[in-house]
Amino acid sequence: MKKFISLVMAIMMLATLLVGFTGSATENLIPIDEEAMQDFPLTAYFPGVDSATLPLLGRWINGDPDWKDIISFDSEVKKFGDYSVKISYPNKNIQHGGMFVVANSTMLEKGKTYTFQAYVKTNKLMTMDSGAFVEVMFVDSSDNSYPDGWDNVSSERISGTKDWTLISTTFTANHVEEGIFLKLACSMNGTMSGTAWFDGMALVEGDQPVKDYESLVSAKPADPTPAPAGPTLNGEPSAWAKEEILKALEADLVPAHVNSNYTTDITRSDFCDLIIKMIEKKSGKAIADVIAGYADAKAEVSFPDTDSANVIAAAKLGIVNGRSSGAFDPTANITRQEAAKMLALAAKVLGADITASEVAFADADDIYAWAKEFIYYVNTIGVMNGTSTTTPPNFSPLRTYTREQSILTVYRLFNAL
Repeated sequence: MKKFISLVMAIMMLATLLVGFTGSATENLIPIDEEAMQDFPLTAYFPGVDSATLPLLGRWINGDPDWKDIISFDSEVKKFGDYSVKISYPNKNIQHGGMFVVANSTMLEKGKTYTFQAYVKTNKLMTMDSGAFVEVMFVDSSDNSYPDGWDNVSSERISGTKDWTLISTTFTANHVEEGIFLKLACSMNGTMSGTAWFDGMALVEGDQPVKDYESLVSAKPADPTPAPAGPTLNGEPSAWAKEEILKALEADLVPAHVNSNYTTDITRSDFCDLIIKMIEKKSGKAIADVIAGYADAKAEVSFPDTDSANVIAAAKLGIVNGRSSGAFDPTANITRQEAAKMLALAAKVLGADITASEVAFADADDIYAWAKEFIYYVNTIGVMNGTSTTTPPNFSPLRTYTREQSILTVYRLFNAL
């Protein structure tokens, strides 16, 4: 039964766990953390067996159902991170216990030397002929046997009461082929009693363990399909704007050339770039298709001072206009009331009803008549707020608009529609 369980566990781990063993030592770290815990449908592999008797702790598999109460995570005794693996024997009746992780051997480079290492701490570990150790095995999945010419390799044994000690074993990857699995184990052996904790398990290239382990503990195992990098700020926005700017970046609403110099005033052209990108994201259509389906779109638009496709698109949709001279003035800044108009008209293009009740502002006399309906709308839906804490607040319609204000209000509009 134990042989069968080990074989099925190996097959199961191949399908559900890929631990990266190539590259630097940092990439080869095998961490123990709550994040890695997974719940596998064990009853599918062991009909009639209560899955609670075969617990999986993170990336580490309990070696035998009889050891359910012997092996656990320990958040109190640890050397790195949040947890260690604890193996505790209440008496001398148990001969062996351990945790292991299995991966396809083809993740190794044939003929290269590797070291499997861990830190172990023991407390009153009494043993007749062995102790706590780490071990490396290559296993043939067809019959759970060892490949020809392979002898399991293991580290020194630790017993008694000892503080965290680095142990390791070195091997050459001569059995790298399909159907052969690499099994890395943290174990205790021999008739014994007492407790051992394992932490900082890692597989690294070379014939020496990594002693400066503190530099590796925050690393994660290499993923065969790495997740895309998260949003990156190019500079530092104001504290109040940072969270929403990061969310806007995550939603892919910010053109690369606008993702910097956050506190500087935005230009008319750059604001068009933001607005058009948001419309495409929200509608799920290319802007040409949006224009084609918009009843009020203008057929032809051109400006003598810009050929920006986004400026032309925004003008065709009625979101922006040129100056009285016929030019667009792409590098000029925009005011808060101009931003409110562009945001409201972008919402209209996306099908929103932009009518709104009048909102009181302390500086209402400064707001141009053409801007009021747009300001009322964006304020009512929470896209643009007042600029003071007074009652009623100021709107500051003539104040220039910054890049960070533009990014976060475009993001708010995206979510409000």
